[in-house]
Amino acid sequence: MAGGGGDMAKLNCLPFLVRAAAIFGIFAAVSGCVATGTPRVMTTAFDPQAASFIHQEGRARISGQAFIRRNNGELLRAVGTDVALIPRTAYADERIAALYGDRNQLRWGAQVPETDPRYTQYMRKTVASSGGSFSFDHVADGAYYVVAMIHLPSEVLFQQVPILERVTVEGGESVRLVMRGY
Repeated sequence: MAGGGGDMAKLNCLPFLVRAAAIFGIFAAVSGCVATGTPRVMTTAFDPQAASFIHQEGRARISGQAFIRRNNGELLRAVGTDVALIPRTAYADERIAALYGDRNQLRWGAQVPETDPRYTQYMRKTVASSGGSFSFDHVADGAYYVVAMIHLPSEVLFQQVPILERVTVEGGESVRLVMRGY
């Protein structure tokens, strides 16, 4: 039975792997991560000119804090996760409507539209601090979406949930957001 110890170790890992696969499958099905059908097709073309104000230097600052509250009351903050500032254009409006509807949290089961590769070149990103705070300096006047990622703790899966706020900068006035995801 010289090689039996290694075989036994493999068998002991098997229940964990089966449980992990089952949990992942259930989670994916419930969360809408499993694609059913074809992704939504964008009908509006991306227009770099319409989004170009993101690259202009302004006087405003968009800052805030992002978090969600779990059903048990626990706060989960956007700690060390990405926060994006996206100019509101016809293309972004269609994409955000497909993903969020009129809500501030991603709709479970939403079909993710194909993205024009230039779309990410016309947004700004930062990383939230340990308290969930973020800021964008020198923001030009205009309408924006702010999308913050919230990490959901899990011992099996790594998952982040995006939350959204709509904001308008006018007259160089700074804006402070409290992003709650609801």
